[in-house]
Amino acid sequence: MAEDGRKEQIIVDLEAGSEWRFELEADENIALRILSPDPVFINSEELPPATWYPIHRYTKGSLYAPTAARLEVTSLPASQYTSTSTIQPQLLNLHLALERNRILAKRYLFNKGSSEVVRGPRVMVVGPPSSGKTTVVKNLVNLALSTGMGWTIGVAGLDPSSPSNLIPGTVSIATPSHPIPTHHLAHPFGSPPTSIPSNMLSADVATVGWWLGGLEPTNKNAEVWKVLIENMGSEWKNKCEKDKMALASGLIVDTSSAFTNPLLGTKKDDPKARYSLVDQAVDALDIDTILVIGHEKLHIDLSRLPSLQSRAVNVIRIPKSGGVVDLDDAQKELVQSFQIRTYFYGEPILPKEISGLMGKMVGFDGSLNPYSFQIGWDTLVVLRVGEENSAPSSALPLGSSRTLSPTRLTRVDPSGPAHVVRLLNTVLAIVDIKPEDRLKPEKAPKEEVKAEPEGEAEPVKEEEEEEDMEEVPFREEIGKREVLGFIVITAIDAQKKKYTVLSPSPGKLPSTVAIAGFVEWVDSA
Repeated sequence: MAEDGRKEQIIVDLEAGSEWRFELEADENIALRILSPDPVFINSEELPPATWYPIHRYTKGSLYAPTAARLEVTSLPASQYTSTSTIQPQLLNLHLALERNRILAKRYLFNKGSSEVVRGPRVMVVGPPSSGKTTVVKNLVNLALSTGMGWTIGVAGLDPSSPSNLIPGTVSIATPSHPIPTHHLAHPFGSPPTSIPSNMLSADVATVGWWLGGLEPTNKNAEVWKVLIENMGSEWKNKCEKDKMALASGLIVDTSSAFTNPLLGTKKDDPKARYSLVDQAVDALDIDTILVIGHEKLHIDLSRLPSLQSRAVNVIRIPKSGGVVDLDDAQKELVQSFQIRTYFYGEPILPKEISGLMGKMVGFDGSLNPYSFQIGWDTLVVLRVGEENSAPSSALPLGSSRTLSPTRLTRVDPSGPAHVVRLLNTVLAIVDIKPEDRLKPEKAPKEEVKAEPEGEAEPVKEEEEEEDMEEVPFREEIGKREVLGFIVITAIDAQKKKYTVLSPSPGKLPSTVAIAGFVEWVDSA
């Protein structure tokens, strides 16, 4: 008989070098603990011995045992099995090669000795959809953070559909200092700082995020994407100039499956260019190693890419894990909705039968209390970034043309048609505004209006008013700046001209300028 009145112990025995894989459904929450003396790992994080480790519903993962091990589970998931096919030895060999570069870089930077390595490794992981890119990144980060060398590795998330530690639609860079646990779907690389005490050791990870507003890079937002990646590269470069340990620790980059599309982001002036997204990221983040998961043709294509050969970038192919789960669109939407909800409401609460276990890893209540309030249309300025959000060229007079910046700002008019405005249930990114960001409107000299055609003068006046309403009084750069946080528009009152917004905390917004995208979320339990 098991303790705490449970019916019986559920034991899982693992062979040396095997994995226990599980896929939790909507009604499955489990907790497990290690009964054997030898260590067991989940995504290369060592599980504490004899301490219950909770895992929330919908989570899919695996435990790796280098030696024979025994673990106890509160309940067996419907989908679970053990396998001796694992890529952990390959990941460990890769980690040892990267660790050697870190140690040599640290020796050079701090001791000023001669070394062939002057900085830490910068690795980018690419691969097709559902190939395990995020899992590989997490394993490499945890292996480095478990060495006790005090590394401050940069983790860049270039997959807006599965962001590292913010919400869908963002790209970010973070610097975790402890091995990252695997408790639930949100925050795969550690949770950002919150207003309550964290219940995970890896929480409060310093994070800088940029808002793309879409779930993947496309040809329409290619220019915006390029600027965001360049800004991320500048931010990391500035950090490395101030922090030698960050420079020695290196950078590991998770990417979107769109990086495998050779034609995505190709410009009209250079139609023969291939893998532009890979090129841009390598150039902005100064990548020296690319890991290709399982895709042989992609590995060959990138190895032959002239731009990568000129930079002497190492392209290495690693096998795809047999435990990778293919996610359909419905599952991806569920994960994205869960990540946004966690941002506003905090981490999910465990059921009583698991939260009551002794030696648990999480707190009693990790929930947050978001705040809903109304704000006027004139007070909250909602903008969109990119030429795709401007009026079509067909609306211009015959024979006329225009040249617009691909990253220009357009103001959203909430009084317009709902299918055009698309603000209800839309996630907005709050950006910081400085005094120098405001533009003074240029007032054109008033022209005298003749008295005879009174009927013709009124439409001209209306057009001028519309132009004033659409005018953006801010510099273009604010649309590509780091975000301060996120809110959601939950209701629009056209009569009172007010938004109802959901904010993660009460009080005034840090800024009244928000960037809208095309990420929507309905607040439902």
